[in-house]
Amino acid sequence: MTRYTGNHCPVCEQAFTDTDDIVVCPDCGTPYHRDCWKKVGACMHRSEHAAGFEWQPEIGPEAVKAAHEATCPNCGTRNTPGAARCSHCGCPLPRSEADSADAAKPEEQVPIYARDPSAVNNRSAAPGPHIETYSADREGGIYRREIGPEDTIDGIKAKDWAAYVGRSPMYYLMQFFRMSITNRKAAVCLSAFLFGPAYLFYRKMWKEGLLTAILTIVLSIPTFIEIISVFNPSLLGAMPLGWLPVAVNVCAVASWALNIILGLFAVSWYRREAKKNIDRIYADYPDGEARTDALLQKGGTNLLAALLYFGIMLLLASLVINLAGPGFVQYAMSISGY
Repeated sequence: MTRYTGNHCPVCEQAFTDTDDIVVCPDCGTPYHRDCWKKVGACMHRSEHAAGFEWQPEIGPEAVKAAHEATCPNCGTRNTPGAARCSHCGCPLPRSEADSADAAKPEEQVPIYARDPSAVNNRSAAPGPHIETYSADREGGIYRREIGPEDTIDGIKAKDWAAYVGRSPMYYLMQFFRMSITNRKAAVCLSAFLFGPAYLFYRKMWKEGLLTAILTIVLSIPTFIEIISVFNPSLLGAMPLGWLPVAVNVCAVASWALNIILGLFAVSWYRREAKKNIDRIYADYPDGEARTDALLQKGGTNLLAALLYFGIMLLLASLVINLAGPGFVQYAMSISGY
């Protein structure tokens, strides 16, 4: 195999020739004479595999070319020369014209968010979020892609998304990346489903939070009136209440529908709002500490706003209880076992 010509077998220490029968270690890519491999029965570098040892060619343009072709452009893993896919992440490996007459263009083989393999293997040089996601290649196969801090999602660097998001950046970056690739806006968010407007306030989506909070209160009004009509009817006087049962049912269904919509689309709303704010910060601040500080200040979370929403809802519930009178309190205590 000409690509190993001039390199040495680690067992017999003889240089490989074009006519040698060569096998390679599937873990580190070290080449051996077939007889030498059978003789030792294992890779000479097996004790170094756990530390990520990878064989590197010694000399020769063919060896350098083989090293390039066997290196995954997605995760940087060193593979067996001639392999079609990376053994670690499944990404298609670069193919030379000799391997395939209709080989894809290099830029088509490299995943959108693939980075320099040396940067992948030396993460300390690029601190920030590293997330993994999966995508399909042109042949229908599934492979893993890693997104590093300098890679972009919707034109914004992953590290800047993470700085703006604050808490749980990996979840949101994964969702934002998926949305940018698929153009789908739905993403299940249990927090938004359970906490409703409080989630929006927590993520500093003020307009969306205020709108849904008002809508939540409006949808609760028929239920509040029904409670008062049952336990303190004199307070309502001669108000006609024939419409009330239907209104209660309709508003209950609408309230559930609102929670489901929030649970499915709150992340998409957050992505849209965050991108708008980050784009403004990009326009106002050059890349550096000033931009990062602005992202941290504008983004992040606001627990106080979420607690304030719950406080207002608690005060509203207390008001309804007071208007319903002691009868409702006794009823509530009886069904709770007190």
